Amino acid sequence: MRFSRLLTLFAIVLIAGTALALPSNMGFRGVYKVLDARTIGENQIAFSLIARYWTSADPFPSLEYIYQPDPGFWADTVLDVEDTEHLAEGFFAVDYGVTSFLEMAARISYVLTAYEYDLTPPRNQTIGQWDNNNGMGDAMLGMKLGFSPTPENELLWLGLDNWFSFAPRSNQTVEVEEYDGRYYEGTPHYSMRRPSLSTGHTSYGVGGIVSLDMANIWPGTPLRSHINVGYSHYKQSIGMTDYRMAWDSTGIYLEDTVTVGGIVEDNAMDIGFALEFPTEFAVIFTELSMKNYLDRDEFNSVAYFTPGIRVFSGGGVILDFAFSLGLTDFDTDYFDYGHGLYQEGEVTLEERAQRAPLPDGGTQDWGISANIGFSSDLIEKGPVITTGTISGMVTEVGTGLPIQATVSFPGTPVAPVSTDLATGFFTATIPAGSIPVTVSAPGYHPGSATVVLEAGQDVVVDFQLEPMPAAGTIAGTVTEFENSSPLRATVTVIDTPEPVTVETSADGVYQLTAPAGTWTIRAEAEGYVSRSQPVVVAESQTSIMDFELRPELVTGQVLSFSNIYFDSGSSTIKPESYAVLNGIAEILIENATAMVQIAGHTDSDGSTSYNQGLSEQRAASVFTYLVQRGVAANRMTTVGFGESNPVVPNDSPANKAMNRRIEFTVLSR
Repeated sequence: MRFSRLLTLFAIVLIAGTALALPSNMGFRGVYKVLDARTIGENQIAFSLIARYWTSADPFPSLEYIYQPDPGFWADTVLDVEDTEHLAEGFFAVDYGVTSFLEMAARISYVLTAYEYDLTPPRNQTIGQWDNNNGMGDAMLGMKLGFSPTPENELLWLGLDNWFSFAPRSNQTVEVEEYDGRYYEGTPHYSMRRPSLSTGHTSYGVGGIVSLDMANIWPGTPLRSHINVGYSHYKQSIGMTDYRMAWDSTGIYLEDTVTVGGIVEDNAMDIGFALEFPTEFAVIFTELSMKNYLDRDEFNSVAYFTPGIRVFSGGGVILDFAFSLGLTDFDTDYFDYGHGLYQEGEVTLEERAQRAPLPDGGTQDWGISANIGFSSDLIEKGPVITTGTISGMVTEVGTGLPIQATVSFPGTPVAPVSTDLATGFFTATIPAGSIPVTVSAPGYHPGSATVVLEAGQDVVVDFQLEPMPAAGTIAGTVTEFENSSPLRATVTVIDTPEPVTVETSADGVYQLTAPAGTWTIRAEAEGYVSRSQPVVVAESQTSIMDFELRPELVTGQVLSFSNIYFDSGSSTIKPESYAVLNGIAEILIENATAMVQIAGHTDSDGSTSYNQGLSEQRAASVFTYLVQRGVAANRMTTVGFGESNPVVPNDSPANKAMNRRIEFTVLSR
């Protein structure tokens, strides 16, 4: 056996490289026998015409029977014979990409098997006798799925393939034309490594594929590798008449014949490794393929090492040349359908099945292969155009004078471009699609447009910008409402064509320039409620706008007011309290999301029950007033505590006045 070579070649394959995946011998995208998990692509087609030739020298003794006059009997003489077995196969394969992840393949074959004899008795002359048979082989249909779990770089591809082959007719043996020292004229030649034609039945197989693009692991190393693991099942028919020969003093004679018929089934495990090293015009590849027949007791492994080269053109045409070296040995007497066993006695069908030729062929010593094909996905195409051009002029409304402006394309990777100072012309190359275009220039209202741009298209879009009116100045201060202390704040004119923003100085002063017109200006400071007010800006004049900001309410904060007055013994609010309540309404309106509780408190004059009811009524009166001032009713609740929560003892008129109060508690922001 040559299995010691097997381990060495495994190591070579695992560290060497693979090639551009074109039609394999099965028609699918692949190398030689090993498949590539990548698919050919949607609506792509490939076809190839493949020719293979295999040969093996079969050394075995050939018996020559010679009559010995003294003592008068027939004796056998062993001759050293090395006959040659030939196998030629032709395939036509077609592969079609149904979708981006599915391809279908079909293949038909033609087979020639022949045996060449070196010596023929009685004078051992070399005559070059050939016994052969030829005809259509199996037809195959297959399907392959492939996808990449790493679509961003297609580092890894995973695939699944399955195939079915159909035999147009059952196995036929080679008939011996004349006695050759082993077989007699007109009898079948049984010792063949492969069935003479087809397997005679439907066979099938399924396999998994892993492909790895090593260039994504080691940049600059253009290697691809493929691993195939699969299972296949074969059936072949045996139908023949076997002959048993004997001799006596009168010579050689036919002793017995038997008609043999049956089905031989084989289950096999398939393993393949391939590596590709692509160059600009060709791909160098190596491949190791193995098949183990699980139902055979002896000589059950077939292995080949195949280096080769694949040449391709920009028009999609490919040429393959490969040399295959058989890595396993066989006993040439073994695959004879049990003919050798029958010479010594009866033989069972099970024994014959063990010695049937291997359905996919036993290992030959060596073989060569040539393939000419075409794959549409390899046709060199011109550069794919994915961009277009947007160009135009930017001028002033009315005068038509050119404007030096900035043209931007928001949402695209294209940087803004500037118009020509003398002509106002601009141009930019943009990825195809719906493209927003904006134009801005100092002293002009901005312009914008949306352009639908197709790949390779040149779209012209012109802009006419309207001059902005002359500018004026806005100045003022930002202070705290309660104590008029200056605040660090941001002041923004929010509705001008281009918003204008400044920061106040340490003393709360700001100044900014804005176009003439009526605008909205807003002041914002951290921890304070922002405020917005309208402002009229006059050309070349300064408008004064001051802001007083109130602090933002905080959850749990309590605001207590003892200067909210009511008529004696009543819940009627006195007019002098309106200013205080109006300020509270403003605070609540500015803190538009705050939820508050209104609580009423009294002094200790009167009964406890009277004071409790009075506090509830006064809280309700405040609630009603605030609703009338614009505060949403669903943001406020009321409660009365009567005389139960004094802030100071009720021991003097002044203290009692402090205990008569309304409190606001912030429940949430």
